[in-house]
Amino acid sequence: MGIRDTLGHALLDNEKLNFGSEESLTAEEQWLVTLSAPLSAFNGDHVNALATGKDNEALREGISEVWNVHDRESFEQMARWLAEEGQRSSYLSTWQAVAAIDAATQSTPAMLRLVMEACFPAFFQIKARKSLDYRALSAESGRPVSELSQLTMGSQSWVNALRKHFNVSPPQLSDLVAWDAVRLASLSRWAVQLGFIERGEFAGFAGALASQVREAYADWSQVSAAYIAAGLIWRYSDAREEHLCARIACC
Repeated sequence: MGIRDTLGHALLDNEKLNFGSEESLTAEEQWLVTLSAPLSAFNGDHVNALATGKDNEALREGISEVWNVHDRESFEQMARWLAEEGQRSSYLSTWQAVAAIDAATQSTPAMLRLVMEACFPAFFQIKARKSLDYRALSAESGRPVSELSQLTMGSQSWVNALRKHFNVSPPQLSDLVAWDAVRLASLSRWAVQLGFIERGEFAGFAGALASQVREAYADWSQVSAAYIAAGLIWRYSDAREEHLCARIACC
């Protein structure tokens, strides 16, 4: 994945993105800052620098509340969890269920698809029912059955958004490592800004999943799409779908 021509996951003409002043970054640091771009775009952080542009106290309060990270020890513990475990594996079966619904939808003749989408949208869930054991998916992902049901019922709208904005379809995403890798890169940036780790340690922490990301995805668009998919599994609502897709994808 080249970085110069795709910096910011094809988002850099988005006037809503925030940019910091020119900062000297190594090629590795620049790649990792780019990796963090989906979360940076969502949070309003700088997308081209290690520094986020956020006030230190606000940043400190935010990561303490959301991540329970407040010093080097707690950062290292969280970074280790993201690198070694995270949520990529526990969310994968749910993503595969969404992909099965999409496959059922795409394989339905166009006229019948239009009728079913308008009159009986559950038709596609029925076609993909072998992949929709909600109790098993809930046990694996840790998400409630009611939320997973809502996620899958509304999946065609955001899967189609991934196609439109990123030219990515479910068969191209066989791994959700982007979800953990993007967050790890972001958390490492925050740790540098707050002095939990030294600048020279950034790449070591932030890049713990870099090889897996390079292996899993052909380009930055796939990274962003996988991050969005896992983010919606993590916490789904219609409003979150709209905000997440718009904030990351609009150009």
